[in-house]
Amino acid sequence: MATHYCAHADISAFLQVGAFTDGGSATTPTQAQVESFINMAEERVDQLTDHAWHTSRAKAVTEERGRIQRVMSNSVNDRGRIQLRHYPILDMVDGTDKLHIWDGGNYVEYINSKTGDDTITNVTGKDYWIDKERGTIYLNSYNQFNLLSDAPSGVTAYVTYRYATAATPQDIKQATIYFTAAMIAMNDDLNLMQEGDDSMDNRSKSEKFEEMAMKLLKDGRRLGRSMPTARAIGGFGARGVLP
Repeated sequence: MATHYCAHADISAFLQVGAFTDGGSATTPTQAQVESFINMAEERVDQLTDHAWHTSRAKAVTEERGRIQRVMSNSVNDRGRIQLRHYPILDMVDGTDKLHIWDGGNYVEYINSKTGDDTITNVTGKDYWIDKERGTIYLNSYNQFNLLSDAPSGVTAYVTYRYATAATPQDIKQATIYFTAAMIAMNDDLNLMQEGDDSMDNRSKSEKFEEMAMKLLKDGRRLGRSMPTARAIGGFGARGVLP
């Protein structure tokens, strides 16, 4: 079973026990059970932080609504900017991701009909380009003020995309270890040695590990991961349906 934020070896090291195994010499819990607990812990971390901390667990957002903000450039043309709610984002792929832009009469799908780039270093001749790390999409030659009043409900963009952090940060890994240890303590008779307090029963140890995980996420400002304000990005909304 694939795990992403930590491995079963990280759990045995934290609990100061031998390696978890399957098969004829299976441990209690087995390696497969521990990996299942890790998967559940990863999902809990994602929910608590409103984020994905490895590309293999990337989250998909469907038709996020936005208003294109005007950006003045050094050229004679105006440029538009869309700030996405979640970031970093993955490469935008035709058929999977969508970039629907209001052109004054219809929503135009940019990914399959315009010239774009998933970087901000090669923008010459491009209709759009993307700062994936900041979740910002730039549009070339977009007169936002002329078109905004015509867009249905003032929505000038619908974006379908995927987001995740490429490499799992250390605090996210550690919080996943703590949450996994908490589940093992509540579901098994394993003699947990961590913290050198053998007088604690498994329920107490489980609660302690939970507290450690939550404190780590809180101290790292990971809970309910902060997002840009509507004032800063020209407004955004929840999932919508294309007219």
